[in-house]
Amino acid sequence: MAQSIAVAGKGGTGKTTITALIVKYLVDRKRGPILVIDADPDSNLATMLGVKAEQSVGDMREDMLKDIKKLPAGMEKAAYMEAGLHQVISEQTGFDLLTMGRGEGPGCYCYLNSLLRKFSDDLYPSYQWVVMDNEAGLEHISRRTTNNIDCLLAVITESPLAFATAKNIEAITGAIKNSIKRKMIISSMVRPEKQDIVRQRCTESAFEYIGNVPRDTAIEDAVLEGRGLLTVTDSIAFNRITELMPIIGGFNADS
Repeated sequence: MAQSIAVAGKGGTGKTTITALIVKYLVDRKRGPILVIDADPDSNLATMLGVKAEQSVGDMREDMLKDIKKLPAGMEKAAYMEAGLHQVISEQTGFDLLTMGRGEGPGCYCYLNSLLRKFSDDLYPSYQWVVMDNEAGLEHISRRTTNNIDCLLAVITESPLAFATAKNIEAITGAIKNSIKRKMIISSMVRPEKQDIVRQRCTESAFEYIGNVPRDTAIEDAVLEGRGLLTVTDSIAFNRITELMPIIGGFNADS
């Protein structure tokens, strides 16, 4: 079964950047096969990784609902939809990418969500690592459209709003049925003189605070120039992720 890492937090905290740097760590060390899931409706992870997601699960779901009455002769609905799900997975160099896309629109999606749960159950054993970029509401975890999580990272900044979102994530994880083995807070871009304040605030959380990923001009330049973070070298943010991965990934992070 895959070792799974889920990253969540308020928009603008550096959540997707941290997710991309975790993927870079695993790809650089050839820790594959790796499944990367973009479960944030903004769907920016592919861009941060320097690749293109051709289609999302949301796109496929809408298309299938329109075409459900036009099934090929002799094909059952489940088989038709599962074939579509496999086509949504984008094979990249060093990892596979699954983009979830926008949340549900009008109509009943219970059957499709049930199928997606089964699909993820069948898919996870094919991978050594699964890394997921989530929205703050943890929709796909709370709906149980993804498997149990080995490590959940809540990303914060100095902003009180980021702390409030982290508290909401803490409340959500206490209410859902998924098993989450390790729950952690990681801060992003906190100024050195403010780190003690942030660390002290984190003592109010049941999540373990593991450290700060600093602001990094190498990352900012790559984003500005449209380069994927997998190409970044001499990055202090990536060096920090490298230091933290034995905590985030557990025993398997270095093997």
